[in-house]
Amino acid sequence: MAKRKQYTEEFKKDAVRLMLARGTRTVDEVAAGIGVSQSMLYRWHQRFSMELTGRPAATEQEREDVERLRRRLRELEQENSLLKKAAALFAKEVK
Repeated sequence: MAKRKQYTEEFKKDAVRLMLARGTRTVDEVAAGIGVSQSMLYRWHQRFSMELTGRPAATEQEREDVERLRRRLRELEQENSLLKKAAALFAKEVK
């Protein structure tokens, strides 16, 4: 039976810091880059976020809400872009 890999507390905190400062990379990309699973990184985030950021980690419901709102924002931006194009097209026809 393979022995489970042990990570130091400092490694875990560094991993969470990396996750928090990931920029445009996904959590999965960060996790793969350091050789851990995405779920493990999320568990470490839950454990250390208060200590590292001074505020509690987002709950699962909050993460789902943020993702839902991001999807809705993308939809509205696409609709807005389409409406701008249509308005420009109608403006040309009126002239």
